[in-house]
Amino acid sequence: MQEFEENYYAILGVEPDSTQEEIRRAYLSLAKRLHPDRFPNDPDQRAIAQKEFAKVTRAHDVVGDPERRNEYDTLRSLAKRRSEIVSTGSFVVSSVIPDDARLHTAEGEGGEVNKPGDDHINVKWANKHLARADDLLKKKRYQEAETAMKEAIRLVPNDPRYHNKLAEIYLARGWKTLASTEVQTALRLDGTNPEARTLDVRIKSLMKETGSQTQPNQAKKKGLMDQLKEILNKKI
Repeated sequence: MQEFEENYYAILGVEPDSTQEEIRRAYLSLAKRLHPDRFPNDPDQRAIAQKEFAKVTRAHDVVGDPERRNEYDTLRSLAKRRSEIVSTGSFVVSSVIPDDARLHTAEGEGGEVNKPGDDHINVKWANKHLARADDLLKKKRYQEAETAMKEAIRLVPNDPRYHNKLAEIYLARGWKTLASTEVQTALRLDGTNPEARTLDVRIKSLMKETGSQTQPNQAKKKGLMDQLKEILNKKI
């Protein structure tokens, strides 16, 4: 399972059991101190501030939202437990891990022990991100919708549904090239995916229309130049 590699609580300088208000205050304090606009005449310091500001903002986007924080805590607990299992070689289920995130240890057919249900957990959370992104897209909150879908793809990169939804978000923002990239990824994963094929046709049509819109103007400009040349030639 792809895990959160960074400790967002540490980045914000708060404890894992901090309240949402404490997290909010910590973020505002850091954002004020690290905002790149504080260094207009120092390119090097500004670049450092931009990098740190992005990390702090990313951390707050996750743990500053109760639902996403719950997911983050769950995945971190699962990752920690997996590490303990690997080190001990034991498939012991810990009571601190929520029921829907526990490792599957029951015997399967043939008496073999089932592997940890990482894929199942990833898909569950990815689908939550998909539903959230769909709702945000309807509300035209494109940046948040994009972030949600990137998180879904991070968890389950090989499902064309998630790439299709990200393509829809990019289209809504007018980013046809990025949308096309996501659709092509979906088609590589499943060449017969109907949603991806429909989006592909739609994007190509939009790109063609955009290209054709510039042609009349170009022709008009060329025509004016020709007219001017004719007038000058006649005067000569």
